[in-house]
Amino acid sequence: MGTPDLSDHGSFQITQKAFLRNNDKLLVMRDRKSGLGDLPGGRMNEDEFFEDWLLSLRRELTEELGNKIEFVIRPEPILIHRHRVTEGGFPCIIIGYNVIYLGGEIIMSDEHDFMEWVSLRDYKAESLFSEFMLEAINIYKNKFEDLPLK
Repeated sequence: MGTPDLSDHGSFQITQKAFLRNNDKLLVMRDRKSGLGDLPGGRMNEDEFFEDWLLSLRRELTEELGNKIEFVIRPEPILIHRHRVTEGGFPCIIIGYNVIYLGGEIIMSDEHDFMEWVSLRDYKAESLFSEFMLEAINIYKNKFEDLPLK
């Protein structure tokens, strides 16, 4: 009995995204480099993998939205979807969370050049998002647009 051949197993990155809600509004952003739609959050660092994953998401949210915003992360993932990281084309897994905006000022990082609170009911995601992120937004929209988050 030999060592199993792992050559068919892939390497994947993990990105955690916040579906940041202010009642019926969702915060959408645009990635500065790609010009494509994005949600707050980002890829997990290797040293964060064996830690509490919500700490990684909290780090990303603070990096991208500043330290003056107040929010609550609902700890159960609400979406798992495939993705391809725009820069480098790496295969990635999106883990999405419902995050409730409580208040405070959002200070957008240099990673994004646009943000807007959009009505989930009326939002046409294809105006900003494409491919896998568009699919993820539409899945979320179909599942949660009527969910009152407070």
